[in-house]
Parts: sequence; C-alpha cells; structure tokens
Amino acid sequence: MENDKENVVQAVVVMDLFNNNFLPINSEKPMGLLQVAGIPLIDYTLESLFLGGVGEALLFCCQDGNKIKDHIKKCKEDKALWSTTMEVQVVMSDTCQTMGDVMREIDAAGLVRGHFVLLGVNSITNMNFAMLLEKHKQTCKKDKGAAMTIVYKEVAWEHPLIYNDNSVLLAADGNTHKILMHEKHKPKSKKTTISLPLECVLNHSEVKLHHNLVDPGIALCSPSVPPLFSDNFDFQNRNDFIYGILINEDILASSLYYALLGEKQYAAAITNWKTYQTVCWDILHNWVYPLSIETGSFYQNTYLSMGNHNFRKTDSTLSRSCSLLGDVLIGEKSHISDMTKISKSIVGNNCMIGKEVVIQGSHLMDNVIVKDNTRIVNSFIDEGCTIEDNCNLEGVIASNKICIKSGSILKGNILGDEQSEDDRKPSKSTLESGTEWENESSREGDDEFIGFEKDWSASDSCYSSESSVESLSDSPIPEDTNIFLQEVIDSLARGYDDKLKCDFLILEINSSRYAYNIQLHEVNFFVVRALLSLPVLAESKSVLSSVKDTIKFFRPVLANYIKTKSSIMDCLKAVEESCLKNEWLDGKAGQVIHLLYEADVVDEDSLLEWFEDLKENESPLINQTSVVKFFDWLQEASEESDDSD
Repeated sequence: MENDKENVVQAVVVMDLFNNNFLPINSEKPMGLLQVAGIPLIDYTLESLFLGGVGEALLFCCQDGNKIKDHIKKCKEDKALWSTTMEVQVVMSDTCQTMGDVMREIDAAGLVRGHFVLLGVNSITNMNFAMLLEKHKQTCKKDKGAAMTIVYKEVAWEHPLIYNDNSVLLAADGNTHKILMHEKHKPKSKKTTISLPLECVLNHSEVKLHHNLVDPGIALCSPSVPPLFSDNFDFQNRNDFIYGILINEDILASSLYYALLGEKQYAAAITNWKTYQTVCWDILHNWVYPLSIETGSFYQNTYLSMGNHNFRKTDSTLSRSCSLLGDVLIGEKSHISDMTKISKSIVGNNCMIGKEVVIQGSHLMDNVIVKDNTRIVNSFIDEGCTIEDNCNLEGVIASNKICIKSGSILKGNILGDEQSEDDRKPSKSTLESGTEWENESSREGDDEFIGFEKDWSASDSCYSSESSVESLSDSPIPEDTNIFLQEVIDSLARGYDDKLKCDFLILEINSSRYAYNIQLHEVNFFVVRALLSLPVLAESKSVLSSVKDTIKFFRPVLANYIKTKSSIMDCLKAVEESCLKNEWLDGKAGQVIHLLYEADVVDEDSLLEWFEDLKENESPLINQTSVVKFFDWLQEASEESDDSD
C-alpha cells in the first residue's frame, strides 16, 4: 500500500493570487469561487487535475479556507466526477503572505512526498499532468539538478492572452529544453530588441528562442523545490525562483527546463479582468474540452445549445422577442424579458433582466436584477446587485449587492463595498478615456491590471486559424458539433454519389449523434445545414436545380428528423444560417424555402412564424428580394385559398 501511495501523482494548488487585481470582487469570497463562464474556478481546477491523472490534490488556502472546505464538501455530496478517485485536502495558513511562504510551509510540514505538480487556482487547462510529470522525472534522471519543468503554450503573437498579460521570452538548449534565459515583458511592450548572453550561444550547439508563449502558471516540480524556497528567503514568488535559479545555477546546483503543450492541449492563467474575459470566450467556444460549462456537473446535458455559441439552462425563460446574438450563456431560473438584446455575455443563475435591455461583452453573476431600458457594456456585475432602469454602464465593476440608482451613467468605474448605500461615489479609472479602464495593483512594481477590452478580440483562441500570425504551429481544435456536422456532410455526399438507401444514412447520422452526444434539436439543425452544404451544390452551375434534386433524394432523411413544429423551426434556422454563410445560396433563400415548402418539409404556419422571427431579429434575410417575393406569394396563395373556401 505504501508503494501505491508513492506512485500517486500529487498536485499543490495555491488558492491565493497575492495581488489586488480582482478587488473588490474577491474581498469577501476566495478566488477559487469566482465564476468563470458560470462555473467556480476551483471546479475547473479539480476536474482538470482528475482528468490529467492526479490522485491527490493539496489546496493551500491563506484566506477563506473554510469557504473552500464547504465547497469541497458540497461537491462530494453532489458526486462530482473527481471525488470518485482523487483525494482532496484543504490546507490553511493565516501567516503566509506570498507564494514563497506557501512553499516554505509545505516544506516544513512535509506535505509532498516526491515529484509534484504546482499550479494556481487561476490556471485553466486540459493537459495530461501525469504524462508531463513522468517526462519531468526522466529529465531528472539525466540531470540530477533539474528542479522544475515550466509549462508553456505557444500562441499567436497578438493573441489577447499575450496582448493583455506579461509575455514570455525564452532562450533554451534546443536539444535538452534546458532554460538559459527567461524574460517577461509588460503588456503592449514597445521593446524591439533583446540581449542574449554570449555564453548561451557559445556553450550550446543549438539555442531555441520562443517569444510567443503563454505562461499558465503550471510547473512540474522535483522534491528539491520546497527546500530551495526554505533556503532562499528572497524567493517570494515563482518568478523570483526562476530568476534566482538562472543567476545562481552553479551555487544552487539546480536547473530549469520547459515543456510546450501540444496542439490539442489548452492552458491559460486568469491574471486580470482581460484574461478572465478571454478564457470565458474560449470555454464557450469549447477550446478547453473536456472542461466546459458543465464542468463539475454529475448530471450532464443541463444546457440547451441554441446555435451560434448560445447556451441556456433548461429551466431559464426567454421572451419570444428577446435576442441572443451569439456567445451568450444564461444560467438556471434566469428570465430575459421582451426586446432585450444580449451578445458575448454571461448571465448567471436567478437573474431578472428587464425589457429593452442591452448587455454586451459583460458578466453578470447570480441573483442580479437589471431593470428596463438599461445598457451594460464590458462590465462585471457581482452577485445580488440591482441596476435600476435607464442606466448606462460601460467598463464598470460592481461588487456584490450594490444598487445602482435609476438614470446612472457610469464609464470606467469600480464600485466597492466601502461606500455608503446612499452615496456611492465611483472610483474613477486611471485612464481618462475610459475605453480601457484599469486599476493598478497596490503592490509597488506590480504590472498587473484590471479591465476589459473595448471590443472582444477577433482572435477567437490561441488555436484560431484566423490569427494575425502568418504561421501558427498549432492546428485548430474542432468542436464536437463541427465534427458531427462534417461527418453528416460526408455521409450525405457519399450517399448521394453512390445512391445509397436513406435508411443506411439515417443509421450513420444517429451513430455520429451518439458518438458526439449531440442533442436532437441540434441533429435537426445540422442535417439541414449539411444537406445545403453538399459539394454537389457548391460545384453546380444550376444551384437551385441541384437543391431540388437533393431534397427529393434525401426526403426520407428529412422526414425522419423534421416532423414536429419545433423540428421545422430548427430546419428553418438552418436554412437561414446556410443562406447567409454559403456563397452558392447567396440571394436564394426564398427559392430554397419554396422548394422545402413544395416538398412538404415545412408548413405555412411555421414559415409565417419564422418570418416574424426574422423581422424581430433584424436578420439580413428579411431584405432579400427572393424572401420578400416568396412571402408575398405565400400571402396571396393563402388569401386565394380562403376565398375559394
């Protein structure tokens, strides 16, 4: 049994950031309970450790340890996946003021048995910890002084995780990955030259330079790391440790190595509000799979996917006239009222959003009330806040249970708990423009900052093929829904070319559906999307004739999926998206729905309801000549039918 315990992978999770970057939000709750895309940070951490092969996790808390203990207890009661095999221990200390103090405390208490994983609770990753720790052990066999292997993710140079955080410049031995030089640069640094020590080149046959690295705050450590902190009291954080080892390598008889994550692995650290926003974006776009908005849920499929990266809890309620314009998450029991528009935003649980509200690029936590005619842009609204009617907020951080009075106009403000309820004067941004507001940390020399970008970056993720960098080594990670769509396209294309029976194609589609856990309404949507995306249509000189032929051929497939009112609406939404995205269908939406109508795939009532939705959502299709003509014809045909009756 003792040998088994020695083989268990240990991880130390530092639960405190030791800076003021998230004040006043984390003044009353620990960083681990800050919600990211609707899930507390600690849940992402524990599930990633569990999936990455860690068997024992030590959560080291310097404040609010009891709140973390309560949360861990609740997760176990709710049968979180990690609780089945991973042992979690909460360690508390009121005396630690830095990460260096934490490591010295760990050394004094003998909490780690050997090689271990070290990370912060703000690290989000889907990496395989056990595999990388094993590689670190192999490095240690070759170099007895190897103290730490630091994990990095290579990204595009102008990706927001680098653009809004400290970028890392690394020089290392090209053969062994031993770190020779390590520099951090401020966000948006204008420094154009670097100085590389001559000995780095003279003493090594190959030197690699990396300038586009994200530091997710994850390291693989040897047993010598805690004692090194104990022996060197000037090591207050991990950067001190890195620089101290590199400068005094001979004296300390220690060395550092690095590891780059592969193309299907994600890693990032939430160090300020801008990186917080970027990671939320990546989670919604499923770049962090298998971590997702259902991380920590014992019972999955509690969200409905509405297309265009819109998700809502099954028990949330949305008015028919509200609009979710993309990249939106709605929590449980939340209500969105008439004519409200939400884009690129997170709305927590039990929120009440009034009429004609605009929410853009913002994060609303649980139990938030937003009253009518209010505009919220690039803001963070904490739990229990009330925003009364006719307010205009841009770049605002509001801590919990604050009430913002009717008619308030705030830009670049931080609303803390210290103000009285009657006279809350906002603390102004340090930037006069207010477009990129920030709050400098109280720690002298700390370059971290707070603030959201004015616009969410167009660079979707560190894996995005749309990056501004010409060559990006990592390929895009496709989402399950994208894989499913491509498989359906392939099945239908092969079936059409080889004239296969539609029954066989339905079996293939259902098999793919279960393989990727696709919900039925998504299947309805993607089957129609696939049919209208077939290569035969893209290559056809007479697109509408080909559409007619494919609808006729695949009529049994359509009949199998499109047979209820809700499935018909899924079908029409797929037609809308296909006609907007596929060049060969540009301007032909009216003819496509006419062909579906003639084939009895869609009915008149559903078409009229869909047409009203197009108008309410101001869809570009509403002004297409073919669409206008079709609905004019449909109206005339309906009137003639009524007259004949």
